[in-house]
Amino acid sequence: MSGYKYDEEGGQFTTFALTAFLAFMVPYTYRSLRPKRDPAIIHGWLDQRGHKHSHVQKLMRTSPISSIVRGLILVCGWAAVAYLFQRVIQVAKNSGFVAYDPFSILGIATSATEREIRRQYRRLSLEFHPDKVSSDSNKTKEEIESHYIEITKAYKSLTDEATRKNYEEYGNPDGRQEMTMGIALPTWIVDSKHNVLVLLVYGLIFGVGLPLLVARWWYGSRSRTKDGVLNATALSFFLRLKPSTHVDDIPRMMAETEEFSKDFVDRLRERDLPAYNELEKRTLDAYRELRDADLVTNDVPENVRRALVLLTAYQYRIDSGNANVEQIKLEMGHYAEKMLMSLLAISTAHNRLEQSNEIRHLLPHFVQAVPLHGGRVSELLQLPYMTLSLAKSLVPLEAVVKHGLQGLWKVPDAERRAILMRDKDGLTEEQYTTCMRALGEWPRLELVDAYYTVVGEEQVNAGSLMHLVLKLRLLPLKRDGSLLRNGRRLDARDKKYGEDCVRPGTLEADTLNEANAGREPMGYVHAPYFLEERVPGWFMQMGDPKSDHLIMSPTRFGDMSTTQLRIVTAPIIAPPESGVYTFQVEVNSDSYLGSRVVKVMKLTVSEPIVPRPDEEDEISDPEEDTIAGQMALMRGERVKPSNVVYEDDDDEDEDDDEGDDDDEEEDDARPHDDSDSDSD
Repeated sequence: MSGYKYDEEGGQFTTFALTAFLAFMVPYTYRSLRPKRDPAIIHGWLDQRGHKHSHVQKLMRTSPISSIVRGLILVCGWAAVAYLFQRVIQVAKNSGFVAYDPFSILGIATSATEREIRRQYRRLSLEFHPDKVSSDSNKTKEEIESHYIEITKAYKSLTDEATRKNYEEYGNPDGRQEMTMGIALPTWIVDSKHNVLVLLVYGLIFGVGLPLLVARWWYGSRSRTKDGVLNATALSFFLRLKPSTHVDDIPRMMAETEEFSKDFVDRLRERDLPAYNELEKRTLDAYRELRDADLVTNDVPENVRRALVLLTAYQYRIDSGNANVEQIKLEMGHYAEKMLMSLLAISTAHNRLEQSNEIRHLLPHFVQAVPLHGGRVSELLQLPYMTLSLAKSLVPLEAVVKHGLQGLWKVPDAERRAILMRDKDGLTEEQYTTCMRALGEWPRLELVDAYYTVVGEEQVNAGSLMHLVLKLRLLPLKRDGSLLRNGRRLDARDKKYGEDCVRPGTLEADTLNEANAGREPMGYVHAPYFLEERVPGWFMQMGDPKSDHLIMSPTRFGDMSTTQLRIVTAPIIAPPESGVYTFQVEVNSDSYLGSRVVKVMKLTVSEPIVPRPDEEDEISDPEEDTIAGQMALMRGERVKPSNVVYEDDDDEDEDDDEGDDDDEEEDDARPHDDSDSDSD
């Protein structure tokens, strides 16, 4: 058959198929059956799984169909592995290939001596010699002769020097054997009776399945940015995000994208329109009541209008009562976080301080599903079972107006109960207890210390590489009820270092070498309406508010702790000119409203230390009496004076001095002419 030798027994192909199945089934089984362990440490009731709305829990729950499919894959896959393993064992037993073993042929042990080998050979020769075997045996003459030849060959392979050498080197007393290479395919695959079926399978796998898989991966990865949004959406953001873009324009920009105005809105079915129309009316009324303005105008296209209404309804937590509408609304709120990260990357690339701050401040609003520009109302809505009406009833309290959530913690319990546990639409006793528990564990961010430093230097020089060092920690209200303003205690004073925030690098060298010290895994964000179990993080950035210039891009970090300080360092290049600079450092949460730190830091930049010309090393300057020195003098460069003393010049100078003395003595001895003086 074409000169090729195929796998007649099917052993090679079965082994290959078994290996391929195991390569797929082992990791798939581990991923499917491994216990779901939370990677984060649970510090309290607030930061654990499960605090999700019923609609969110339903969407996050694994579909029964996918569970059934996964189970069928596991059962069928391991059944195929067991069958293939059995086939491999069966083929190995029935295989015609047997390693040549002269000891087994002679029936002796491998440790037998040469005398024992000869004795056993003589005994077998007498028994199986063709002349000694009776004709009434069940074996034919050819089988008897072949058996005797095998016995003789085995005896020679152990006693004859040349035959034994062939056996030891090639595994056979006859020397090197012919080596055959076969194709690991069973014969039935290349059989002409199965040509159509084989070609059909090959065509489906390599002509349809593989191209579709590659195309899906390629276009899926190339059509989106690293933030997960479409390339067309990122390009639209890049062209439309101007320095004058207001924060109120961002929801409208997101609603006009292809994902929101087409992909999500087009999923609304005809039977969903009554529920959507009612949702739209309630959303527009709630927006007008809170903002005293209209959400949309008449010139807005219908698909953009629906996208904007659904996105706003997500933030105002308005329930439509329709499962499909709720799913679209929640998925839009989850996708909005990716769009904001794309907008933040564009604004950061342009070094726009104020705009990047506004975009970062929008992130917690979509994670917590609270209204934009809601002020203290939005901050209070983060608490469990808190409604818009209850939050509005708490806002008139003076402590809440000044300090938000931490101000609510300072309100007497009786007064809180009177407002939150009212008869009509208030909280129950269990709901109130849960709400206060979340308030006590709310992750407030405290800035313990902040400064600039250069490791190994006493000051920050112009253009040098310095470090911004922040020492932070979480301060839940139940742990410490002290009031914080912009992350600092109201009575905090930094008397030791005054207003200047530059520290000698030698004081904290060990800390800087151990960057990001104090890390401790955290739990999950308490975000009931966000379609994901999210680990909280914080953004750190620095800029100049006067020039609206972003100096350090937003850097995200996490793993905060309530028991130890979290030390965060960021390398920054000092300004190129000396002087006193004032920068604003800001840290805010990407998931919680109110967990924010703002500090204005003064930076004194000194002139770089440049050695004076007279202090420079003179070793490189040539001497004036050398050829190099003369050439340097011609070019106007510095040279070292010569240290060589010339004796002839000194003698000539002494002779000149003596001649001058003699002339003076002759003048004294010469008689003076007084005629002039007499005439005078």
